[in-house]
Amino acid sequence: MGRHEIVAVIHTLVWDNHGRNLLLLERANTGLMDGRLTLPGGHLQVGETLVYAAAREVREEVGIELEQLSPCCVLPYAGGVNFVFSSTKWQGSVRNVEPEFCARVGWFDRNQLPESTVPWLAKALELHDTGGWFYDFSER
Repeated sequence: MGRHEIVAVIHTLVWDNHGRNLLLLERANTGLMDGRLTLPGGHLQVGETLVYAAAREVREEVGIELEQLSPCCVLPYAGGVNFVFSSTKWQGSVRNVEPEFCARVGWFDRNQLPESTVPWLAKALELHDTGGWFYDFSER
């Protein structure tokens, strides 16, 4: 019997200095959830640690350097797993570094997220707030 391989996707809750607003990107031209708002993130590459991948994805997508990164939660889904981190300390100016895949970047009040936000983000925020760490979407 062969080993099961899964897709590992890394996301980061990037908070403003008040800890109320989240940095979100509107996906475009990716073929998956285009038009939806999501966290900075992407696939884990061969040889990367999860923390390195989180910092790399944030830098590549919004141009800031994370100074502090904490694990938030793990969200498995059919065929893969989302690893979500959280950061309140970063340097630089937020900008859309990948306009070919991102229609816009902006700060959004975490208590009034638009309907176009990816559906799994609500569960990630709930786990962040309650100290929970795991929710299996593949069993739903």
